[in-house]
Parts: sequence; structure tokens; C-alpha cells
Amino acid sequence: MKKRRIKQQDKLPLFTTNQMDANEFALTPLVKLCCIRRSHIVAHQPATKVDRWGFLVSSGGSRRPFVLAVLLGLAVLALVTGCQPPQVPRYDATPSPSALRIAYLDGKNLHMMKTDGTDSTLLARDLQPTECAPYYISPDGQWIAYQQANDGLWVVPASGGSPTMLSDAVVGSVSWFPDSSGVVYSQDDDVYAHWLDTSQPPQALAVGGRRYLFPAWSPDGKYVAFLETTTAPGVFNVILIHSDGTGWRTLGATAPRSSDKALCPDIVAWSPDSTRFLVDLGEPPFAFYVAGGSPVQMGAGLSPTNHAWSPDGRSLTYQDELDRLWLAKADGSDHKLLTDFPVSEAIWSPQDSQVAFISRRDDDMALDIIDVQTGEIRSLTSGDNFDESSPHWTPDGAHLIFARHVAQDQPASSAGIWRVLADGSTPPQRLALTGGAIQVFAIR
Repeated sequence: MKKRRIKQQDKLPLFTTNQMDANEFALTPLVKLCCIRRSHIVAHQPATKVDRWGFLVSSGGSRRPFVLAVLLGLAVLALVTGCQPPQVPRYDATPSPSALRIAYLDGKNLHMMKTDGTDSTLLARDLQPTECAPYYISPDGQWIAYQQANDGLWVVPASGGSPTMLSDAVVGSVSWFPDSSGVVYSQDDDVYAHWLDTSQPPQALAVGGRRYLFPAWSPDGKYVAFLETTTAPGVFNVILIHSDGTGWRTLGATAPRSSDKALCPDIVAWSPDSTRFLVDLGEPPFAFYVAGGSPVQMGAGLSPTNHAWSPDGRSLTYQDELDRLWLAKADGSDHKLLTDFPVSEAIWSPQDSQVAFISRRDDDMALDIIDVQTGEIRSLTSGDNFDESSPHWTPDGAHLIFARHVAQDQPASSAGIWRVLADGSTPPQRLALTGGAIQVFAIR
């Protein structure tokens, strides 16, 4: 497999801090600033303080500088094409079965196959998982970005082909632009945007100083939410802007439960109806509303985490400090305990009120499904003495794809990647002899 290596060009700092008096600068709308290249711009916002609930409120006093690198690849997407915010493509929620693919790792090698196990293709070798995920699939399913061991960040066509290097250094988290035209990635203390169009040089979006993390576009494409680091160690501002770069608002502040929590793009998760977004980081997590008002605590118990929105956005699941599964309404009310045993990797069906998860009862790990309305639990692999992981629904909600691991004294023929009907009417079908870190996606 021939690789195409692109030498790192001199990265152009798009926005950097610069000492200047507040009276020397008049705030320019971000929609206009998106056309400025190699600018050194400092804006000012009202200083804030943290109230007893942990949210920022205006003090009405002095003002402090912050870097206008807020879009992390949003406004800068238009640097060459004309200052238009990126559009969020509309995709069919139930793509054709022929478009569905399974990406997975076999050892350190990245593979792709159809959901019936045929047409397995080796896409890349010697992957080194980043702190957040082993690889990142573009929204249109056409590309996969990955970190290669000791050799930088690469992208490869999901249909197969020659990989292309984007960065020759180890990176942290990776996020795709919503139109799949490029990626944003962190490297050391800096953040870069890199287009798949290799005629465009990578852009340094934030160099030193304050950083902006994990831009998350709302499903309707109207807003972008992200986190802003502050001068207080481990504290992040929660920021919301319009997708054209206007309307900057600081909605609150949050801090991780511990310093060793991985900061990954899925920390900021929008509700499907685009009315609110969850920041699954603080103690406790909160949902922030586009319309404003007080953020709402999401989850009961000491350390609720691993929140997941239902497809209709009316409810969400989460795990408590004992890893038991809970259900709550989207407004944070009506908490309901779904399991009295620990679970992991809970994932909603894209079509209905079912949630799949890996259950842990005594020494048995199994793939189970619960109907959150009735509380009925159906086990798809209970009692097989194997360890299941990485469950993923097919878009039509008919099947689950999962990985199975075996101990040394168990038959190797039971390992690998499997598919099972969600109604449990037939035994699981083996798709690949080995593999894990599964993602199910559609090539659009």
C-alpha cells in the first residue's frame, strides 16, 4: 500500500494573543474576521466570577483578553472559499444496507468490511490509538483519520486506497469538520485545522495561551458549542455561538471530576432537537440551553457519567457511581433505575426505545437489550462464558454488531466480530475471526 506523505508546511497562526490596550480594539463580527489571515487579534469580554453553583456571572467590572480562535475550524473553513460558514449535510437516517460498513481493528491494523462479513479490506497498518479513539470516521463515511505509531496523523479513503499524512507529529484529540472537508486536531499546546484539499496549508488556530476545545455542531447546523480553557486550572467556560460566527455567549463553567479524565470530543453532546447540549465533564454534568436560563443538572447520585441522548431527544441514559444504568427525562427530571447490576457501553437503538449494553453479573459479561418503557431485559449472549464488547446498532435497528473475546482455555473459534438480530430470534453470526474497536457507518 503506497502512502502519500505531505511535508508539514509552515503553519500560519490564524489568531494569537497580542498585548494591546482595550481602547485600541473595536470588536469586529467573527463572520468578517473569518477572512483575515495571519492576523493578531485580541478581543475583550466582561470579566466573570463563579457563583455557588459553579456558573460564570458578569461582575460588571474589569475586562480580560481572550483569543479569537473560537471556531476551531468553523470560520476558518471559509478562509479560501469566501467567508461562508460550513454547512451540515443532511443524510438519510436509514441508508441503504449496501452502503453500510463495519470498521474495526485487528491487532493494530485497521480493516473495513460489509455488515454481512464480506469484502474485508485492509485500510491501514500499525495504528496507535489516540487518547480518545483509535480512529475517526468522517461524517460522510468517505474518510478515516488515524494516528500511526510514531509516524503522525493520517487519513485513508474508507473504500481503500493510499493514505495521506496530515501531521508528522503525535496528536491528541481529533474532530472532523461537519462537511467532512478536513479535521481539527490538538498537538502539544496548540490546535490546528487541516483540509483534505492538500493545496491548502494547515492552519494553527490557537498557539499557546488559552485553548478552545471540541467544537460540536448542532444537528440543525445553526449553532456551535465548545469549551474554552480559563486561567483557573482544570476549569472550562462553556461557549455557544451561531454557525456564522456571531452571537458569542458564555453559558457557564465546568471542571472535570479528576485530572486524569480524558478530554475528548464527545464531552459536548447535542440533543437531537438542537435545543440543548450536554457537557459530560463536570461534577455533576449539566445540560445547557440554547434559549438561555439556568443549566440543568443531569443525573442522580455522586458521579453520573456516560450520558446518551435518546433518538427523539426526550430522554437520556447515564450510569451512576456503581455503573448501574439510569433513565431520565431531557429536562433532568424523573430519574428511573433501569438495572441493579453494572453495565458499560450503553447505546440507544436508532429506531425505538431500546438500549443495548454490556452487562456484568458475577463473572458473566453479556450483550443485553432493555426496553426503557417497559423495563424488559433481553439477553442476546448470556451464559456463553465469553466477554462481549463494542456493541453497535445497524441504522435500521434490526441488528447489533459486537466483538467477542475468549480466554486462553476457550476455543478461538468463538472470538472475533459477530452480528445478532436484536430480537434474539437467531443465534449470533460470526463475521470476522478477530477484531475489536468496532464502528458501524454508512458511505454516503
